[in-house]
Amino acid sequence: MEYVRTPSTEIDVTFLKSHFDNSPLGFFMINRCGVIEYFNASAAAIIGFGRADEACGAPVQDIESVINCDLSDCFNAILNGQTFQKKEHRCTNRLGHFAILNVFGSPYRMPTGEIAGVLGIVQDVTDISKRKADLEEAILELSILSQVSEALSSTADLDEVLKIILTGVTANQGLGFNRAFLFLANESGEYAEGQLAVGPRNPDEAGQIWSRLDSQKKTLKELLDDYSERENSSNYTLSSFIAGWRVSLTDDSFFSRAARERCGINIHGKDDLSSTSRDIMTRLNSENLAVVPIVGKGKILGIIAADNRITGKRIISSEVELLQIFANHTAVAIERSRLYDNLLEHTEELEEMNKQLAESQEQIIRVEKMSVIGELTSSIAHELRNPLTVIGGFANLMLSSGGNDSNTEYLNIIISETKRAETVLHHVLDFSKASRTKTQEIDFNRLVVQTSGLLASKTRNRHRTPFMRLASEKLAVWGNPDQLQHALLQFLLAALDEMTDECLMELSTGIHEGMIKFTIGFNGTEESRAKVLKTMKQVFGNSTGTQKLSIIVAGETLRYHGGNYGLESSEEGLPRIYIELPQYKGGQDA
Repeated sequence: MEYVRTPSTEIDVTFLKSHFDNSPLGFFMINRCGVIEYFNASAAAIIGFGRADEACGAPVQDIESVINCDLSDCFNAILNGQTFQKKEHRCTNRLGHFAILNVFGSPYRMPTGEIAGVLGIVQDVTDISKRKADLEEAILELSILSQVSEALSSTADLDEVLKIILTGVTANQGLGFNRAFLFLANESGEYAEGQLAVGPRNPDEAGQIWSRLDSQKKTLKELLDDYSERENSSNYTLSSFIAGWRVSLTDDSFFSRAARERCGINIHGKDDLSSTSRDIMTRLNSENLAVVPIVGKGKILGIIAADNRITGKRIISSEVELLQIFANHTAVAIERSRLYDNLLEHTEELEEMNKQLAESQEQIIRVEKMSVIGELTSSIAHELRNPLTVIGGFANLMLSSGGNDSNTEYLNIIISETKRAETVLHHVLDFSKASRTKTQEIDFNRLVVQTSGLLASKTRNRHRTPFMRLASEKLAVWGNPDQLQHALLQFLLAALDEMTDECLMELSTGIHEGMIKFTIGFNGTEESRAKVLKTMKQVFGNSTGTQKLSIIVAGETLRYHGGNYGLESSEEGLPRIYIELPQYKGGQDA
């Protein structure tokens, strides 16, 4: 459509020049016929004209063909009073330079109110857009690092720490690598061993996983919190692929270079690599690999490697730099996790030491009690022994003098009870002597053998020698050897008192549920076993007498040493006495 210029629609170019020639924004004026009547220097530079007057007289289509911003399509609408804007439009100007432009168009009205044309403004925002994109990228990176740091601070478990790091590396909301591999260095830093890997095995699996994750619309924080999303079969397979694989950190590979130079490396292709590096690339089935060291306090802790094996997207240097930041976070988290593990280990050691100290203190108290009891009983026994000797002596003298026969029975009772009282005092004195011996480590098997020999001398071989079945390993207890021998002897004497020649005593030692167990069994005719069992029930029951007192003293000795005693039946139903004492593990470790 052609327009006829009338005085009322003529554009005052002089007015435009006076106002817009020196403006940093690009201004241009198009008349109603679509012909450019004014172009300032800034607009010429942006569009790519050498001079502003080169554009004057050209149709609007000439500008549109260069920047392709749809201004010509909206030209008639602007003439009818509408406005036009296109922000951050990406294009190439007449000189072939890439630019990002803001383009605005509005009706140019005359004083009479009539629209004489279109006033256009063009602004080059390439640098602003680039800085904005850089700022947005930096904000995104900080957001990723912040979320990863928050997730890392929520756990001290090393496995969880490593999963969080590799999730941040491979999640689309994170760095977005397809696959990530983590190797931890040994203490000397000579090699790094494969620990964990995250990523799909092939494109089909990648499509399934990524489609599912896209449909769930999870944020990075939600992915970091949701470990089950990462613990799928593909991750396990990829981890098993590198598990136990040791890569040297002292040879000519890029792993060694990254560890040596303490910086990330971007590997492209295999042609210029050493044979060792090519082997690594081949095993990982990768063509482009980002490798960064994990360094904590100047010490190499491991290596992170990542690639885009599925998509084939080329890794750029900025991604390697960000991956290095992830590795730095990993170093801090690994060190914190190891410190936490060491703290737990030391705490357990301290708890064990405190427990042993408490047991030692308790044992010292027991020993002191036993010593006091020994002194007290010794003093009482000596005080009672003299009167008993006098009573017994006079009773014997009266009996031998042939006095009144009617008193003979009473004199015999006095002599018998005096002997019984002396026997009790004898047990008490034996115990008091034993209380003066210091505590020490005791070979329990040897103690049983010695006590069995002592039993034979006290009974003058009136019974068959006990059959012994001793444990093959060393059994150590801690305590007073004389006290424990005295206690064992009292149990043996009590058992032997009612035994006949048809009954054989069987002694055995062993370990049961962390305690050293000593059993006194009996084998023989049913009648002989029944007689022994009856006696044992009387001794361990509520009856009183010399034997009962001996067992009470012996039992207290065992309890002071942390042990116990009682009656039980063997698997064959035979009666037997059992004695338990705590095993002294320090003796076995020595």
